[in-house]
Amino acid sequence: MYPTIADVLARPEVRIGGPVVRAGRNALDTEVRWVHVSELADPAGTLPDGVLVLSVGLPVADPTTDPARYVTAVRAAGAVGLLVEIGQHLTTLPGPLVQAARAAGFPLVELRRTVRFADVVAGALETVLTERHDRASFTEHAGGVFRTLTLHGASPERVVAEAAALLEGPVVCEDLAHRVLFTAGEPDLRDWPARSRLAGPAGPEGWPTAPVGLPGARWGRLAVPTRPVPGAEDRVAAVLAHAADALSLLVRDRAPGGLLRAAHDALLAALAAATPVDTERIALRARATGIDTTAAFEVVLVDGGPSGNAPAVVPGAVVGTVDGAEIVLVPLPRRAGTGARTDELVRLLPPGTVVAVTGPGPFDQLPELLREARTRADVHRSTAPPGARPAPPPRRTGLGARRLVWQLRDDPRLLGFVEEQLGPVLALPRTERDQALAGLDALVEAGGVVAEFARRIGTGRPAAYARLHRLSTLLGADLTEPEVRTSVHLALLGLRRAGH
Repeated sequence: MYPTIADVLARPEVRIGGPVVRAGRNALDTEVRWVHVSELADPAGTLPDGVLVLSVGLPVADPTTDPARYVTAVRAAGAVGLLVEIGQHLTTLPGPLVQAARAAGFPLVELRRTVRFADVVAGALETVLTERHDRASFTEHAGGVFRTLTLHGASPERVVAEAAALLEGPVVCEDLAHRVLFTAGEPDLRDWPARSRLAGPAGPEGWPTAPVGLPGARWGRLAVPTRPVPGAEDRVAAVLAHAADALSLLVRDRAPGGLLRAAHDALLAALAAATPVDTERIALRARATGIDTTAAFEVVLVDGGPSGNAPAVVPGAVVGTVDGAEIVLVPLPRRAGTGARTDELVRLLPPGTVVAVTGPGPFDQLPELLREARTRADVHRSTAPPGARPAPPPRRTGLGARRLVWQLRDDPRLLGFVEEQLGPVLALPRTERDQALAGLDALVEAGGVVAEFARRIGTGRPAAYARLHRLSTLLGADLTEPEVRTSVHLALLGLRRAGH
């Protein structure tokens, strides 16, 4: 780590000067990245960032120097603190200078005895240069690791794992809908989508992040879901930048939506091997991947059919592969009859491809349901005659725009469109967000007819007009315009299909 101002003041070559902190005591833990002697009243362009300035007091001894302007100029030039030696040019620090430094929270130190500035500079820079060398070596090592992974076509999971190993902490790769794709280092995934929407270096939790995807084709980002320890920010940024570049190149020739399928494959594999004590941890991971774990599920095992089309028929369906078997988790709506969605899916798949259906059951029973489905499938394959239990031919009409949205469900352009159109709504607290989305659903289903909109939301027309105005203000768009409603409708379809 770089030395702090407090570290420099504790060095023996500085202590002999009897240093006294006159201002900015709360900022003494600021890193010092250089030490320099300057006697300029306006050192703009002569100092590097993060420099601790040493002075014998010539600028402040000059009666034409305005103390407040001098403090402002030194700070603007990149200084993190100022050490002024009392002696030949000053008998004490001027009161206005001390007041200006205190007002700015700027560290100002009075050296009451003569010191050798050359010794101070040499001693502090020895530590600074050692840290710079260590950081440069670490950055070069990290770059080499990820260049090698890219050259050998490593999996995205391996890239994330190496980033976590280098940082000795958690790393998460997510898509533009804030669904977790890969993790390493055991990150805290509680309330992930909501926390991730607010995350970033300037967010409340101070997460370092890096966008992933080639220019103009961003599809996700990397995040370290913890605040870096002081002094580690540069190393974290370097690792994330190199890892993001590697992922951008490795996924360039692959559909980014395939990464969500890979995440579902891993999740289903974990569920298939889970014990009861594992289910809560896996449920956290599932919620972070965009799955509603409060629903009941049926498990459908498909043999040779296009099960990847399941979300077009069953919103929220999860498709993955476990040991070569195609698995579909079908969430059951709370108000619908049990099995209705599954029956529809079975009818639309080619005859004979569905070999097992188990459930329904809550999320924590999925490990048992998955094992039962695989057992039933093994029995069916070994005992059933060819063509047994055929399903009706698939019906592909009537889906319209919903099919188009589903086909684009993991396309970064659709995810970005959803965030662009509905971002202000999705950023609301859960209750307010659900109310706003319900209002938008009612409006588009009413075709923009206010009387019908009022009927659907159970209010009179004046209240409906007021709600329409609030929704328009929230989105920053006039929802009375048909084109605006069309855009919102498509975004709502994309929201459901992407599993937000």
